[in-house]
Amino acid sequence: MFNRQAVLQTLKCGNDQYPTILEEKFPHVLTKILALWGTPELDVYVADLLQPNGRSGGRLDRDGFPPGAAAEIFKLGMLHRKK
Repeated sequence: MFNRQAVLQTLKCGNDQYPTILEEKFPHVLTKILALWGTPELDVYVADLLQPNGRSGGRLDRDGFPPGAAAEIFKLGMLHRKK
């Protein structure tokens, strides 16, 4: 379980940008995003997560993320680039 205020403070975002779907369904992804936040590696990780045909662009054994989760990942990536 995540401390919502700590996540918001790390991401420097408002409640309306909180990654609820990632917290509920993909906590391992949110954990890694938080660990990489503020580093160039996060941009690489986000791009990798959003690759078509699975992670790393060639992992066809993955279905990808549902649209809501993918949108949260994308938004976090954009928020990170603005920092």
